[in-house]
Amino acid sequence: MRVVFDINVYVQNAVDDESVWPEIEPLPPATGRAAADCVSIAFDGVDVRLFLSPHIIENTIRILAHLGHTDAGIARYIEALLDIVEMSGGAVMDPPKRDHGVADHEDNLILDLVLAADADVLVTDDTDLTALNPWNGRVILRPYEFVNRWLQSARHQR
Repeated sequence: MRVVFDINVYVQNAVDDESVWPEIEPLPPATGRAAADCVSIAFDGVDVRLFLSPHIIENTIRILAHLGHTDAGIARYIEALLDIVEMSGGAVMDPPKRDHGVADHEDNLILDLVLAADADVLVTDDTDLTALNPWNGRVILRPYEFVNRWLQSARHQR
């Protein structure tokens, strides 16, 4: 499954009050925190190929810096995310910019990556994006929905 996580998933994983970052927790349902579980699923790499864009990386850096994270901590976090992308068989892509008819320019940039990566799933807590579900044959899920579906699928494969 080809997956794009929106910026809010990466930020929530890093800033959650119970976050143990830079540790990557065991696969869910160990944490009960959907963003952390999403990252754990991608880290496991089983049936998930994760895709990132420079836009997602830059905005994750910007938001974490604004929230008071250190440059060194942010750099380690981004490096770990890039490692997860590589281990999952995904890629960092700089997709062509298009207008997808959504009001928020930032949302257009996320959808650009979804199309360029031919993603099956976009995971986001952005209600403007989740309201589009399904979009161009792709599923848009909230983080907890993605985790629940992944867990159900994993149980059926046993």
